[in-house]
Amino acid sequence: MFSNKSPKFTRGKSVGYSPEYVYTLHALTPSRLVSSLSDRSLRIFDTGSGANITEITKLSNVHNSNTSGVSIVDNNTAVTAGEDGVAKVWDVRQNKATTELSHSANSPLLSIAYSKLANTVAAGTELVGQDAGVVLWDLRNPRKPVREYIDSHNDDVTCVAFHPTNPHSLLSGATDGLVTRYNTTISDEDDAVMQVVNHGASIHCTGFFGNDIYALSHMETFSIYRPTDKDDEAEEDNPENQPTVFGDVREPWGCEYVVDIGKGYVAVGSNSDAKLSMIPMKGEKVFVQHRIELPGAHGEEVVRCLLVDERNSRIFTGGEDGNVSVWQMEGHLGEADSEWSEVGNDRQKRKKQREKRFKPY
Repeated sequence: MFSNKSPKFTRGKSVGYSPEYVYTLHALTPSRLVSSLSDRSLRIFDTGSGANITEITKLSNVHNSNTSGVSIVDNNTAVTAGEDGVAKVWDVRQNKATTELSHSANSPLLSIAYSKLANTVAAGTELVGQDAGVVLWDLRNPRKPVREYIDSHNDDVTCVAFHPTNPHSLLSGATDGLVTRYNTTISDEDDAVMQVVNHGASIHCTGFFGNDIYALSHMETFSIYRPTDKDDEAEEDNPENQPTVFGDVREPWGCEYVVDIGKGYVAVGSNSDAKLSMIPMKGEKVFVQHRIELPGAHGEEVVRCLLVDERNSRIFTGGEDGNVSVWQMEGHLGEADSEWSEVGNDRQKRKKQREKRFKPY
């Protein structure tokens, strides 16, 4: 989808829920989506083919307060985080919660992630008293958490993310400006913390680019950090391990806010002129000149979420106008241009070239 031809998209069908906000969009299957709304509901959509979307199921009162996050377990199962202090596993075939995940502090949950490789759920908590942290449950034995790390942050944990291929490597980001990387096989928190990054501003989202770590703040500052050992000062001082600091990306990326950091793209919005764009990203290069525009977006309202369906050349968006919209690419989507290959490959290639050139050290 991210080629140097900058394909055009047109808006197809929209489903409206105003005055509610659409918080999240996730794919259950190639033809079914799940979305969380500000009315504490989950909506299941049939997307079929083309620019169509139809609600097929509504799950009401998912939590006793705001639903703060959703993660997909499998084609029929999602796990949600609630500000009521619990996470719930939902079977969308039965339209009910099958498992409730609780923790000792019962503090509100603000973020959630699931690792299929470890069958583990991680959630980030709100600061209550002096404690804010990360809770993990093994879904094979969900009666109580397998880990509770409560000393690594001193403010709300707004994001958690598992490494895509190492299920025991977990990130947490918080409004204290810190991103923490854990080895979740270790129970003692001091020993489990592998790395702490001070991004310098409240964390909106964090995740992995290969083994590198990205962080985006609520002030729209963005950086990419190298994995290092917190106890190895020489490793941290190595020029090869210095972060790539983009700073405030609003002006260079031509936006007012960042919607999402995805695989091979960044999604940005400008509600003052009703714009939503997807900008190709490879490694540490952002190709603003090849941005893909979704004209009109969600009007002057903020776009909360975005989901790319490359198989059917579609993009789904949800916003504070209460709409879930589908955008269809004009023409046929062929193989992605190699110029926009998977994020991280560029840096890995440079690293291999250096190792080959300078071996042995």
